[in-house]
Parts: sequence; C-alpha cells; structure tokens
Amino acid sequence: MAQSKPQRPRRRSRHPRSRPLPRHSGLILLAAVAFSLAAAVAIYLHHNRPRTRVVVLPPVHWREETLRLGRAVEIAGGNGVWVKGNTEGIFPPRHRDTLIEALAEPSVFAAAERAFRREVHRDGLQLRVTRENKRAPGASLLMELSNGREREGRWRLREVSEIRRAAIVMDDLGQDLEPVRKLLTFPYPLTFSIMPHLRYSRETAEMAFHAGRAIILHMPMEADDFSDHPVGRYGLAVGMPESKVASVLASDLGSVPYAAGVNNHMGSKATSDLALMRELMPLLARRKLFFIDSRTSGASVALEAARRAGVPAFFRSVFLDDRQNVAYTLGQLRLFRRVVERQGIALAIGHPHPSTLAALAEFLPEFAKADIELVPASLVVQLPQAARLTPE
Repeated sequence: MAQSKPQRPRRRSRHPRSRPLPRHSGLILLAAVAFSLAAAVAIYLHHNRPRTRVVVLPPVHWREETLRLGRAVEIAGGNGVWVKGNTEGIFPPRHRDTLIEALAEPSVFAAAERAFRREVHRDGLQLRVTRENKRAPGASLLMELSNGREREGRWRLREVSEIRRAAIVMDDLGQDLEPVRKLLTFPYPLTFSIMPHLRYSRETAEMAFHAGRAIILHMPMEADDFSDHPVGRYGLAVGMPESKVASVLASDLGSVPYAAGVNNHMGSKATSDLALMRELMPLLARRKLFFIDSRTSGASVALEAARRAGVPAFFRSVFLDDRQNVAYTLGQLRLFRRVVERQGIALAIGHPHPSTLAALAEFLPEFAKADIELVPASLVVQLPQAARLTPE
C-alpha cells in the first residue's frame, strides 16, 4: 500500500481575505462625501463672501465727502436748512473730529435726515444714529460715520423753530485795497458794496468775486445837503430824465463787474423822490438786479418803489459805525443780533474803518453761537419773509 505524501501546511496569504462590510456602510460613505463637499463649499463661500466696503478717506476726500453731505441736506431742506458747521459757523471744518451741526426747521427735518442717510449709504460708509434730548422740544440726532475701523465724521441734525439769518453789507469799497484784503480773511459771506469809477473799483470787484463774495454797486445818489456832498456825474439826482438815469446806471455797473444788486450811497433826497425811484426800479428789474435801501432817510420810498416794480428788495436795520470806535461798533453788532432774533432776518451796513474791521473780527463768530446764519444780501432778498417785513 502506497504511503501517502504528507500535505504541506497552507501558507497564509499576505493579504488576508477582506471581511464583509458592516451594515449601513453605504450610508456612512455617502455622509463622508457630503461632509467633504459641504466643507469645500464653506471654504469657497468664506473666501468669496460679500464683504463690507471699507473706505478710508484721506483728508482731501474727507472734505469732498463732507461737502457732498452738506449739499444733499441743503437741497432736501431748501431755505429751511442751515449746514452750520462748527460752533463758529465754519463749514467744512478743518478737522474730521469736529462735530458738524446742521439745523432744520420742523417741516423739512425728516427730508434732511433721509437725504443724509442716502448719501452716507451711497458712499459705502457705516452710520450710527443716536437720538438726543428726548425731552427737549426739538429733535436732535447725533450721526456718527465710520469706515468699519475708524470714525470718519460726526454730525448733529438739530430741529429749530426757524432759521434766523443776518446780512452785513460793507459800503464805500473801491478806494483802498488794504481793507478789502482784511475783509477777505473773514470766513463769512459779507457783501461787498463797491463805489463806481474809483481807482480800485474794478480790482476790488475782481478780488471779491474770485473769493466767492457777493458784490453790489454802491450807487451815489443825491443827498439833502447837496452842497456838502455833491453827487457827481456818476450819481443820480432828482429831476433826471429816465434816459440819463439809464446811462448813469449802465456806466456805474460797467466799472463794478459782477454786481448782482444796488444800494444807495448817501441818497437822502434821491430815495425820497418817488418820480426818480420809479425811473430807477424798472431799469433794475430789466437787468435782474436786486435793491437794498440803505435808509439814509426815514422818508425813503425806494423800498416800496422797488417792490412795486418787481425788484427783490430789502432794507437796512442797523448802521454799525456812525462812530469810529470799536466799543461802539460792538454795541451796534449786539443790537443787530437782537433785531435778527426778533425779526428772523435783518441787514446791517458797515464801512471799512479799522475800528469796524476790529469789531467784526471779534464779534462775527457770535452769530453762529446764537444760531444765526450769516448770508449775503442776495439771499436775504429772495427769502419769502423778506417781502413781508418793513422798516420799523
């Protein structure tokens, strides 16, 4: 019987047979794939997410942005808004940390706020609004602008019962340039009233125009004491025919470029003569000029004649410098402020005396502190309430 060969023991495979997959393994695999896909999508969205626009405004652009905001508020509110600027009425202020105030009458307050918000949103800035003075009669909103990292400005929109306005006309300019240079350093819209045909009449008008100041013709008119104050060939006198009035006006305006209006130099006799004023005012209307009655006589009919001819017109309430003394002019400026507070609008006239310039330099910031806007005479004559006021 043949002897059987001993069997070799089986060699274990280096790759053991795979065990069967556990139940629900397909679900686990699917979950893993879904998790990986979700993670990839999350990473993609994180790197491509819409981000808040961060705007860092350099000084020049900050100034432009501030001016745009101010214009938007002014357009929305019209005459019912004053973008005051800082406490002294300077706009835009020099530093972005300065609190800027804008005053609005109740009828336009909401419109001014909406315009401000739209402009901020358009420029991609962030806005935080805090309601102040909740118990006060008028609303007050503190509005803080930021670029997401740092503050870009602070504004306060404050509700007031009315915007009070004052105009100051500086007469007798054109004789000397030194006071003109001094007046142009004041950051306020004073009105330059320039006498015709003087050595520096045209140059004064050019300087004032390029500095953005309002210009009017300071037209010589006949005074009661004619012998002491002759009107000359460039002024108006009682009894002149209309053709002569027209030629004198044209000549005077030709020597004072950019004049938008007229006020009288002297003229106590001329402005009291209804016939002469009826000749002058239609000529101003045709040229679209306004008129300021300097009120050198209580018998003046110039204001009434101007309004009847459709000429925008207003009148002087206070002379600032009948005496060339700083203390006196400061007292007159305080009186003028009280008139504005009582009437809502008023106009004063001064002259380029050193004492007057010194008093103006000291007192002009006080108007803004009293919430009174200094404006050119050209704006005063356009205000609806101006047509309802008459000299006291």
